[in-house]
Amino acid sequence: MFSEMIAAIRGNRLPDPELLQKRFEFALTKKLGIVKLPPAFWMRDPKINPRADHLFWAAVLLKDRRRIDMALSIIAVELAENSFPGAVGCGQEVEEKARELVGMLLEQFSDPDARQHLVQGLDGIVAAEWLPGGAGKTR
Repeated sequence: MFSEMIAAIRGNRLPDPELLQKRFEFALTKKLGIVKLPPAFWMRDPKINPRADHLFWAAVLLKDRRRIDMALSIIAVELAENSFPGAVGCGQEVEEKARELVGMLLEQFSDPDARQHLVQGLDGIVAAEWLPGGAGKTR
């Protein structure tokens, strides 16, 4: 669903924001339809059930806090489904997952200058502790 986005960032380019925004909205609609179903019916095909990490990456690349929060909500639902009953700390798990996913997104850029440019563009949009060297900082 987000193959063009992945190809662009692996080529050290940012995807077209207008196309990415449309793709995000379409994928979000699909994903919300899936998470409303009982987990036993969640399809594994990413064309039907877009990957939550790719939704998050798209939201980060769009530098849109509202979309980031929506993607994190979906990640929280998926994490909660995979947790044992009565598990606590889902908020902390989501924060850790967000930090991990931002790191994975930045690793996709082989050019350090492109990576740094994205990091600078995310300042103030994502939690500072999600960014490299941001441990202990808060937004």
